[in-house]
Amino acid sequence: MKALFFLYEGYVDWEISILSYILNVTGVEINTTALNDEVTHKGAFKVKLDINIEACNPNNYDALIIPGGEPDPFIKDERVLNLVREFDDQGKVISAICGGTTFLAAAGVLRERKYSTSIDDDLAYKHYFNEAFKSETDVTVCENLITAEGNAYVEFAVAVGKRLGIFKDREDELETVLFFKNQLRG
Repeated sequence: MKALFFLYEGYVDWEISILSYILNVTGVEINTTALNDEVTHKGAFKVKLDINIEACNPNNYDALIIPGGEPDPFIKDERVLNLVREFDDQGKVISAICGGTTFLAAAGVLRERKYSTSIDDDLAYKHYFNEAFKSETDVTVCENLITAEGNAYVEFAVAVGKRLGIFKDREDELETVLFFKNQLRG
């Protein structure tokens, strides 16, 4: 199984850290892509990407993952929007958290699907979203889309992992949540 993370300048690294860790330890191959060869995340670390966005082929991946952050000016870049559309056209898992959901909205894949986000109240992005389909939950799974509010990064990671079938059983899933919520003390 392979997952593609689309990273962009100023993305919020901690919103996908748990997810990338869970995927890595369960044997999911991870590739990163961006509009440039290197990006700097909110924590100020520079990240060198695996593959240029023009070379990304959705046929080679099972999931596309987009972290939160400040999506402007990247939400107008057709390379990103086309990548999102191609994953959606193939019914592949697309997961986005916080500001990352704006890419789904800008690409038109949210359509009349339920979604969760914590950026749609920002006036700069409000016009991308249809408020009638905003979910009341922190994480929403609707068809092939998994969306989340930024503060639900543990639940987001578990929802993506569950959709990709990486947990052995329900107990494994719950143990993962408890571990990352620091509730496994004996």
